[in-house]
Amino acid sequence: MGGGNGRPDGPRRHTGLRWLAALLMSGLVVSGASLGIFSGKEQATLPGPRTWPACSTDGPAAPGGQDTVPAVAAAVRGGMEGKGVHRPVPGGRAATSTLIAVDDADGPAAFQVYATRAANLVSHFGPVRVIGTSAYRAGMLGRHRALVYVGMSNVQRLPSALRHDVLAGRGPVLWLGGNIGTLTTPDRFARRYGWRWGGSGLAPHRVPRQGPEARPPLPRSGQVRAADRGLTDVSGVRYKGVLLSRDPSQGPIGTFADLDPRRARVLATAVTADGRTRPWAVRSGNLTYVAEVAVNIDEDDDRFLAVSDLLFDLLAPGTPARHRALVRLEDLGPQADPEAIRAAGETLYRLGVPFSFGVIPIYRGPLPDGPKRRTIRLRDRPELVRALVYLLDHGGTMVLHGYTHQSDGPPNPTNGETGQDFEFFRTHFAAGQQLVYDGAIHGDSSAWMEHRIDQALAEVRAAGLPQPRIFEVPHYAASPADYRVIARRFAARYDRGSYFTPGWQGHTPVSPYMDEQFAPYVIRDVYGSVVIPESLGLVELRPTEDDDGTPATILEKARAQLVVRDNVAGFFYHPFLGTDRLERIVGRMRSMGYQFVAPCRL
Repeated sequence: MGGGNGRPDGPRRHTGLRWLAALLMSGLVVSGASLGIFSGKEQATLPGPRTWPACSTDGPAAPGGQDTVPAVAAAVRGGMEGKGVHRPVPGGRAATSTLIAVDDADGPAAFQVYATRAANLVSHFGPVRVIGTSAYRAGMLGRHRALVYVGMSNVQRLPSALRHDVLAGRGPVLWLGGNIGTLTTPDRFARRYGWRWGGSGLAPHRVPRQGPEARPPLPRSGQVRAADRGLTDVSGVRYKGVLLSRDPSQGPIGTFADLDPRRARVLATAVTADGRTRPWAVRSGNLTYVAEVAVNIDEDDDRFLAVSDLLFDLLAPGTPARHRALVRLEDLGPQADPEAIRAAGETLYRLGVPFSFGVIPIYRGPLPDGPKRRTIRLRDRPELVRALVYLLDHGGTMVLHGYTHQSDGPPNPTNGETGQDFEFFRTHFAAGQQLVYDGAIHGDSSAWMEHRIDQALAEVRAAGLPQPRIFEVPHYAASPADYRVIARRFAARYDRGSYFTPGWQGHTPVSPYMDEQFAPYVIRDVYGSVVIPESLGLVELRPTEDDDGTPATILEKARAQLVVRDNVAGFFYHPFLGTDRLERIVGRMRSMGYQFVAPCRL
């Protein structure tokens, strides 16, 4: 691990959806029976009616002044026809929104993946409008704050209106990936911007997935056509002096044939495994160009952080540096140990650290217990409830973490026990303990989800606790219908979202159609939820990988995310692990310059 603001020179595995498999295999979630907490009925009484501290249940304000639930999902679905729009605040002007043009020549699956990723990231800065590239019309750039172009199809034809508006400087442009070579002739481009592209300047060549992930064939985020060669074996991107990791298997990236440093400023450089460097991001005039579509947050790299920060230059250039942090105590259900919970809360309060905590209202025991399988409610555990009240009174914000954090039926994927299994999505373990996502829960619908939430909130009220306004999806997986219900019912969501490509409902497994994303700041995602970031992962009881699930990896990620000038970095922690590692992570993050805040202060 590097010192200061540096980090090891080389790629680092990004957890993505795979952290769940590690979590479930590590034995991290300890059952209530093994803690011996159900030996008898507790004598203490539940707390009586009372008022609760400010921020004890509230989430953050919507980013960018978005006071209404936007239509980002409609924007992504309708973007290929040019109809999609993430609507501005009522009474606002079109110029309050950012235009995102995504290549649509390769069909709806590729379009939706990249439209979703880009719309989610850009939503931090306010309303967005999403269109297919072919739907661009004259004057659109001038009627919006800026244009983000996502060039990931090497067969896309740029509308003449788009080329004219960009070259005429009608507004600021962030150009991600290919097709820069079709904007104008090389000589005219060089005279306008002071640099030339290498090869043809075309977009990535789509490479079909192989093996179990053969459907659908999604494009790699930065790969140029093999005939164009480009820069190969790129293992990192150096931005603001920090080497952000990149998986070389993503393929080569576009190169620059010539660059005049008096007219074009290099913002980031690509670094190969053998030490070669080339420009990766360049700014000149109204155009900021990035050599690849680096928004693939679920891949084996964190170069998306550079794009996340470049969006500030495009949309909020006066933003001062600020680095905020979040910590969430996890899986506090009826099976939890109240002494461990109170110890974690006491530690954070002593350190002056606001925090949040995820509450599960009902515990269901493991399926192998058969007729002896237990069902325990929060109200059956007065001592536990009083520990939760202690958290509320000492800087804690309560988050609803599902209803039972499991689904009755076959193992999903382990043993049906609360905290172990998925609640809102079907899964199983394949050969080699690979976690496979099979589809929505049988009977899933908006009405089913509404009822599940109603039951959970009723249990919380029966325990004498306040009603949470933040929801955390168990194991970060639910159907789009479930996510939309959550957006209607809660002020915010606190997790990493799962997003789907067209046709996911007609295939099993669903894993190839799922895409996980988080942002290094608060966003309004395509489901309509304000999303609080969890970007650092967790500490595992027995890490299954050398580079994941430890305080060191959490701190490594936190250090990398400092390249985003106004970021929010969050991790979660299970109280039964004790407080030593919790205190160590908090202290080290503070020494990096992070300030811990409550979700409502974001």
